[in-house]
Amino acid sequence: MSRISGFFALAGLAIAGSAFIHPSPTEKNITLEVTLNSCQGVSTVLYLYEFNGVGFRQVQNVPIAEGKAVFIMPVSSPKFYYVGTNENNLKPLILGSEEEVKFSASCLQLRNGQFISSSLNSQYEQLREKINQLRASSNQLAQQYRAASGDATKMADMEEQMKKIDDRKLRLLDSLKNVNPYFYQVAALNTYLSFQNYGKGYENELVYFAKEYFKFVDWKNRDYDYLPWVYEAWKSYAETITNTGLQKDKHKALIDEALSAIPSDSRTYQLALGGVVALLQSKNHANYIPYARDFIERYQAAEPQAAERMKAEVTRMEAFVEGGTAPDFKQLTPEGKEFGLSDLRGQVVLIDFWASWCGPCRRENPNVVKMYNNYKEKGFTILGVSLDNDRNRWVSAIEADGLTWHHISDLKQWQNSAAQLYGVRSIPHTILIDREGKILARNLRGPALEAKLAEIFGE
Repeated sequence: MSRISGFFALAGLAIAGSAFIHPSPTEKNITLEVTLNSCQGVSTVLYLYEFNGVGFRQVQNVPIAEGKAVFIMPVSSPKFYYVGTNENNLKPLILGSEEEVKFSASCLQLRNGQFISSSLNSQYEQLREKINQLRASSNQLAQQYRAASGDATKMADMEEQMKKIDDRKLRLLDSLKNVNPYFYQVAALNTYLSFQNYGKGYENELVYFAKEYFKFVDWKNRDYDYLPWVYEAWKSYAETITNTGLQKDKHKALIDEALSAIPSDSRTYQLALGGVVALLQSKNHANYIPYARDFIERYQAAEPQAAERMKAEVTRMEAFVEGGTAPDFKQLTPEGKEFGLSDLRGQVVLIDFWASWCGPCRRENPNVVKMYNNYKEKGFTILGVSLDNDRNRWVSAIEADGLTWHHISDLKQWQNSAAQLYGVRSIPHTILIDREGKILARNLRGPALEAKLAEIFGE
């Protein structure tokens, strides 16, 4: 599981339209005063944005005059906004309940700025730091627990330490419940308790995770409508579900069930769905298409630019998901001969993106060798595509791991043309192709790959 810690670094997302707010002179307003330096040659305008689940919507823009920019906003319940010179240089902040918020920063790097006058934002930054510390401790203990597998004494010690972190999370949550309900909602999104201590009664950790990840969240609370943490929490949830390698129907069923707890007509749902779509797109997962289409159908009227970009991405992705025709490519073998995917037409092919320097790839190789030996006489083969940049290391790894199938590479590491063609962003990454060149599945490994090959070859 991973979340953007700290500043919701959503760089690269485009502005999705603009909706300028003009406060009424008769209503009570709040003032955001930003003191700036190093702005010459950077910007003459400062922008205030909100995040809508796919990009940044411009709320206001004001000129930078004599090192200051002043925004006037109507008083409201607390909401997250972003202030910056552009959508890639932002500082998140909470506005709504304080009459005056003062902030000082460099135009070169807004996110490192400091709040001069805003107890709400200062308290939020302290809360964010506590959340990040607890998450880091949980992740470290989870890694140590996996490393201790088989050692009952060490595992028991890790479970005891996990319980202490769980207790700290619960105390933090409880301390906010009545004192600051808004921060309570933030903490609730970040309170996931260990399976080792709270998973009794669940058949496995995946079921526990799917049911309990959002245990403390009340999705009907409208504070979530403007909390970017919702987007991040759903990216994290979808990433963990995706990394388990589930069949796409089971994968979608788990995400659908979790989403069903959110009122479908709420802005919270838009943030959550946006997080799911972003994660599945980054993973090139087949379920990106149905979720992206759902987002387009629901929000194309309100977010036309985002919908158009998503439509174009869906069209591109359709060629790379189950049932689509796998694009052909050719590269050189270790012997310097050109060889490509189309040369294997008529066989079931596993395209295996890997590299000699990739530890997880090398650890997975014995399983791939086993699958190859089991099915090579039945029409199954493998095309290894290496993301190496050193021919000698590539060839040595092939020999050391006993990889006796077809191998090609252009020795351009992450710039490998086939990896870019297929949108490969991490390795190992596999794509299973049928005899007609249609994609059967992506990213199958271990038991999931074994089960799929058994299904294909009738065992």
